[in-house]
Amino acid sequence: MTNAEERARQLVSEAEKKLSPKGFFQSLFGSNRNRTEDAIECYQKAGNLFKLAKNWLQASTAFRMAGDLNLEQNNRCEAANDFVFAAKCLDKYDTNGAVKFLLKAIQIYTDLGRFIMAAKLHNSIGEIYEQNLELENAIQHYEQAADYYKVEENFISAKKCLLKVAEYASSDFHDYDKAINIFQEVAFFDLKTPILHYNVKDSLCKAGLCHLCVDSLNAKLALDSYFAKYPDFQNTAQFEFLKKIIECVEEADEEAFNKAIVNYDNLHRLDTWHTKILLKIRKQIKGQPNLL
Repeated sequence: MTNAEERARQLVSEAEKKLSPKGFFQSLFGSNRNRTEDAIECYQKAGNLFKLAKNWLQASTAFRMAGDLNLEQNNRCEAANDFVFAAKCLDKYDTNGAVKFLLKAIQIYTDLGRFIMAAKLHNSIGEIYEQNLELENAIQHYEQAADYYKVEENFISAKKCLLKVAEYASSDFHDYDKAINIFQEVAFFDLKTPILHYNVKDSLCKAGLCHLCVDSLNAKLALDSYFAKYPDFQNTAQFEFLKKIIECVEEADEEAFNKAIVNYDNLHRLDTWHTKILLKIRKQIKGQPNLL
């Protein structure tokens, strides 16, 4: 046992003693509230020392005890912070337990109207599920994070969450309508902000490719509507690429389709999402259904 862990266990013992029933004379020299606050401080210090000793389970337990006591004292912000610390410790090996603590903190922050904090924690849960490849749960929490960011008019942060939702919805769940709506929403938001115009072409191209996963006619109509709303789109590589891909699908020309992808990839390296979506589109050229 390290010195840090030994000291942490002493602090836990001190906290437990402070919370134990007191005799008559002892109760005269200190209120229950003061003893509880002292116990909270002991648990928090113990949590940090357990962290130094890399005893993550005990660290999480100590912070959880501090959080529960803070809730009893109606110190809700402090309790939420303790639950977040508990989650970060537990995330080392028990992600489900970590999520439960984060949800407790989220409930507190939403009750207090602190939606930015709630959004950040929903985003953290989304990242946990994303790392564990539990993508349906990840999407749910990224969407909730975006909703809370929107409440506070923090559209930049909301956009980051929504783009993850759109990419996973389309590439892994074939929910192209949801992805199209999000990509278009993000594109037209960026279009209203001059410094974000650079991002518009990428979002419109992604929306167009999602259209193409469903139907080439809708993709062509979408491309026309994007040009009408954003004439400069036609001067981008993304516009030319999307236009060429639509033509290849309409003409069932797989060779031209592959060539267009190679040419575009030489200029703009295609990521995993593009690769998945383009493979789905290629199946249409071959006459194969896009099965889930």
